[in-house]
Amino acid sequence: MKRFSLILVICFIFSGYSWAQESCIGNSCMPKKVQNDCTTMQGNGCIDWTNGVVYATGMGVPNPKFKTQAQRTYSAYEAAKTVAMRNLLQMVEGINITSEKTVKAGMLENDVIQTQVSGRLRHVQEIGKAKTMNDGSMWVTMRLFLRDIYSILVNNEQFEVQGADQKRPSTTNQAIAKTDTKPKSEYGGSVDVIYSGLIIDARGAGITPAMAPKVFDSRGEEIYGSAAIDRDFVLKHGIVGYVKDKDSAKQNERVKGNPLIIKGKLSGNGSSDVVVSDEDAELLKKLDASQTFLREARVMIIIG
Repeated sequence: MKRFSLILVICFIFSGYSWAQESCIGNSCMPKKVQNDCTTMQGNGCIDWTNGVVYATGMGVPNPKFKTQAQRTYSAYEAAKTVAMRNLLQMVEGINITSEKTVKAGMLENDVIQTQVSGRLRHVQEIGKAKTMNDGSMWVTMRLFLRDIYSILVNNEQFEVQGADQKRPSTTNQAIAKTDTKPKSEYGGSVDVIYSGLIIDARGAGITPAMAPKVFDSRGEEIYGSAAIDRDFVLKHGIVGYVKDKDSAKQNERVKGNPLIIKGKLSGNGSSDVVVSDEDAELLKKLDASQTFLREARVMIIIG
């Protein structure tokens, strides 16, 4: 009876493991769906900027001091989680807040940010099943939601957003549903059209995703950035979303309906900021005076 109970306990502990012998390394050990959803890939993880998730993998090896196979397997699993969390921290530290500043720089400047980011990492989630390699080592994938990092950075004034007393009145939320007119050209638009969001096609420009990028005209005047956006929306959805193709951008719930599509290129101010044509910049300024999609951060940038 005792032996049977022990078997049940071991089966319960390892029920989430993938026991099939596999061969993978780094981000190739992540679940296929995660790999497909990610916008940017790194050696031990990736970032899904569309849905706001950071993933990292970690490998653990069995502790040879343990006598039973179950103990050795579990030691590999725990070691893999520890390494994955360390890799996740490195991924988060490398994220651009702006073109000039990373999360790591913010953590070095402010001990509160350092403490709060480290605290978030203690509550990250494992995604998918742990994978057992031929040599007994294991790989796990952990994830962290970018909204958790946004809240820390916003609360510690790493970028400016609108407070409740700064909000401009919404004038077109209901009008969007009534839109039946679209621009004739695929790119560009008209002040007479109601838009559900903005898509900036910056493919080939070498844009590096950031948490608070800015959009400028050719003269360097800021057209869009964190200071123009409602704080509550930023905390839930971020300032922009990034995708790898136009169809995905059009179907994203952030801008879905009748988005304005314009082209953009890399700004000379940094690796994450975008420059649009003066004509499109002028159109955006006029639309922002009567429509709400910019202040609601309904903006997607196509990269790749």
